[in-house]
Amino acid sequence: MRHTLDDSRREERRATRCAAPLCSTNRTARFGRRSPARSPCMPVSDVDVTPPPTAQHVFIARQPIFDARNKRVAYELLYRANQEATHAGTDVSPALMCGDTALHALLSIGLDRLTGGTTAFVNVTEEHLTGELYKIFDPKAVVLELLESIDGTPAVVDACARAVADGYVLALDDYDGRVSLDALLPYVSIVKVDVLPVPDVRAMRDMVQRLRAHEITVLAERVETPEVLQAAREVGFELFQGYVFSKPETLDGRAVNVQQATVFHIMALLNEPDATDTMVEEAFRSHPSLSLSLLRIVNSASFGGRGVDSIPYAIRLVGREALSRWMLIMLVASVGSRSAVAHEAVVEALVRGRFCEVVTAHGAHGDPAARFLVGLLSRMDRLLGLPMDKVLERLPVSDDVRDALLHARGPHATVLLLADAYENADWPLVDTLSGNMELPSLYAEAVQWANTRLAAVTAR
Repeated sequence: MRHTLDDSRREERRATRCAAPLCSTNRTARFGRRSPARSPCMPVSDVDVTPPPTAQHVFIARQPIFDARNKRVAYELLYRANQEATHAGTDVSPALMCGDTALHALLSIGLDRLTGGTTAFVNVTEEHLTGELYKIFDPKAVVLELLESIDGTPAVVDACARAVADGYVLALDDYDGRVSLDALLPYVSIVKVDVLPVPDVRAMRDMVQRLRAHEITVLAERVETPEVLQAAREVGFELFQGYVFSKPETLDGRAVNVQQATVFHIMALLNEPDATDTMVEEAFRSHPSLSLSLLRIVNSASFGGRGVDSIPYAIRLVGREALSRWMLIMLVASVGSRSAVAHEAVVEALVRGRFCEVVTAHGAHGDPAARFLVGLLSRMDRLLGLPMDKVLERLPVSDDVRDALLHARGPHATVLLLADAYENADWPLVDTLSGNMELPSLYAEAVQWANTRLAAVTAR
């Protein structure tokens, strides 16, 4: 997972996160797991799936998990109920109450909206596990991640056996090799290991191989540098999560290619009052693939599928403001074609732009369109491998946008700070900045919007 917060926030973050499963048609086969013999089952109680009244106050974000080929295979979901939900007067323990609220919120928002059909890792406490609260989820949609506070007690072992028998895949979080966890290994398919505190990941080779001998997939989390990622691959880790994927080495130092340069030029023309439609049309004609992309966008459902077949008509139909927005999406999409990691970085950029826009539209002061631009551009430095000031040299942006991106000040800075805090699960800061907005629904809408727009640009 991405870790831009200092370690003082780590414990709160661990206590509030919820994981997301790996995408596979047959997950048992994917993780190489045998099916353990089913233990005598306790009666399965009915599970109430009615969302609690506080469900809308749960914060939910996501972080990607990659395989050894840099293919995104899952999302870990991060969540936390707000302070009122955690401390409401009730006989239920705070951990279970918060988890109950958060898990129901996930269900009401919709896992598919958050993950686009990709597996979701969902953290569960011992109370969730033994109480079978996880049954609100389809076993094909989630991996149940057992928090590090869980030990291999007889009750937990029996609960794990029931969950596996019912088709759920289990993951063990923050594995440290303690003997009390041995009883759980026959039931888990994935073990997550924190590699950040380890001076040399290669020293973990024996532990990794021992776990793999149990037919367990081993995931390295908090991978923050390319060197650690390479070492983790060498010792046998198969899945990876961490900050290294947010600023991937493959995106650094890339020159702007011809298509990207053309997009920059067209965006400048669209924002130039004296530029005629003919000038814009000629800019499109200089790059045939951009012309095709424009026609594809205009003929998509977003514009009613009107059968547009000429560049001049497309420009008039879309309008300059909307066209400039689409050109920006084309620009980031062109980066996403480089690799699976780059594609995921592009999705994150689009989600951030849309999130800033809808947050503004739902209560924050300011221009939603400007906030979309700020959110999206805030990722362009890492997408293009250029310093932010160099990116902005090529784009016609206002002084307010420039101040937010370069100096974290001005009218757009607060919304950008909120987006960054939400993505990094810095929930105390989110509390401070968000007011009473229903951020989980807005975030899920942003994810869905980003996937739809990116599909429209990249469809063949």
